[in-house]
Amino acid sequence: MKLTDKRFWIYEIATALCMSAFSLTVYSYSIFCILLILLSNALAVAIGLLWPKNIGVLYTWLWVWGAAIGAYLVDVALMVIFNMTIHEPYPLIVVQIYLLSSFILVSGVLCFAGWIIMSKTYKRTAFKAISTALLSIIGAIGAAANINIGKNVVPFVIFIGFALVGCVLFHKSLKDIQGKSPADLRKFRKAKYEAWRDGKTNQVPFSSNDYLYGLRHIFPFIMVGLFILSCALFGLFSSDQSNEWKAKGLVGDVSDLYIYDDGKGIAISSLRYMNHPDTATVYLTENSGRKWELFIELHGYGKTFNTVRINDDVYCVIQHHSAYEIGTINHKGSNWWSDYKFANPPILFANNDSLCFAANGNFYRTDRYLDKADSIGCYSLRPANKGLAVVQNHIFGFTFYQSPGGYRLYDFTADSYISDFSCKGDVSLIKSSDNTCVILTKTGGELESYLLDCPTGTVTNMGQFDFGMMEALRSEGGVLYNLVTKRPNTDSYIFYSFDAGKTWNTQCINESNIRAYCLHNGYLYFYNQFMHTICRQKLEIKNP
Repeated sequence: MKLTDKRFWIYEIATALCMSAFSLTVYSYSIFCILLILLSNALAVAIGLLWPKNIGVLYTWLWVWGAAIGAYLVDVALMVIFNMTIHEPYPLIVVQIYLLSSFILVSGVLCFAGWIIMSKTYKRTAFKAISTALLSIIGAIGAAANINIGKNVVPFVIFIGFALVGCVLFHKSLKDIQGKSPADLRKFRKAKYEAWRDGKTNQVPFSSNDYLYGLRHIFPFIMVGLFILSCALFGLFSSDQSNEWKAKGLVGDVSDLYIYDDGKGIAISSLRYMNHPDTATVYLTENSGRKWELFIELHGYGKTFNTVRINDDVYCVIQHHSAYEIGTINHKGSNWWSDYKFANPPILFANNDSLCFAANGNFYRTDRYLDKADSIGCYSLRPANKGLAVVQNHIFGFTFYQSPGGYRLYDFTADSYISDFSCKGDVSLIKSSDNTCVILTKTGGELESYLLDCPTGTVTNMGQFDFGMMEALRSEGGVLYNLVTKRPNTDSYIFYSFDAGKTWNTQCINESNIRAYCLHNGYLYFYNQFMHTICRQKLEIKNP
């Protein structure tokens, strides 16, 4: 083909738009992504159609297929390098790895259709009819898929445009076809049936033009029916969208998520700007995470960690250059930051309605405004950041034991070990009642649950569970919970207890690599970093 060939431009425009539709469904929110995807696919198709010479139609479309896959990979690389999307590089790359096989399949089907049209049916009328019919079919199915999956306006409009333009062009391609109308076809079918019933065979058969003429008139109605059928089919296999919505306005690597009554919430994130290598941000929402507004932007601050929620306030540790600070964030739009700085990160924990922290050999209690800190004890052994609890005026937690991977249960107030309890794997502790603490340990490929009776120092094993990884224990409204997985990059489970750690329930979330999550009014809320959505799941109350 040549640039002056009319066929080239027909194939170039149609194929480039069809190849771009897949990526536009995911990245249509950015004009830069739209232009990049359209330009790269147009260039890939042009290379495939113009480069080969005298190698056959099949190899031409194999070239187009390979060039389109290459354009897909280049698009991903450029979006990561130039930070063109709202996704962080890691989730963006992982999503594309998962979607690559789907794109290879879709692009292969499109190139196969192009090969069939070009090599097998290239008669002027047949070519126009088949190509425009395929364009309409792709538009109808793509618009239906976008309603249930993508929910982006731009690709939906593009697919609807495909369907409408295809219907118009299909009707025009058959304008010279003469035959019987659909009404006449029905009459002739009836007459043919009656003749067959009466044993008469001398009937004029239908010609191919009769069927094409009838199809010309009913084709738009066929596309409407295909659109409705596709909507129904995609709706059967798509997830419940009422419990999942786009996190509009939320940008960056989201590390913490908190939802309150009336749909208000806080999200803590970090960004990487060209002029500001580290930037910490806080976002607020008033509709359960459907729309977020930037509340705080701190240039020169790193990621936050060790967050603690007490009533309406969220406390966190944040690094600023070589020092660490403590901050308080409120979903009502208030925030306070400590004047004192720490050389090492302090360990935050809650004591009733007060914030406490361990730093510089002492335990401190501070107010919500972080104006002053009063000592509530000291420690001779450095506590591990695996949970601290104040029970009957004693501070319990873990200290390092033998190696950085080993921990031992310790009463910091009494300055003594408890029951020789130790763990060589990961561990987490949290207060569960006025007299008890719950402990989770990871030993090999299993989790073990223990109940610590603080007055007696007795540790009781409450069960073993088939999970190999865990997050830190949390408490919300009397419910103890955390996230666990069996292996890396597998589905996460919410691991929770309604009775202070005596019995545990598990519920699959059907997502992996979840970092930001919280529990509120019996619902689990979490941020899906790959799809950039806020998801909600109802906790099931199960019998032990």
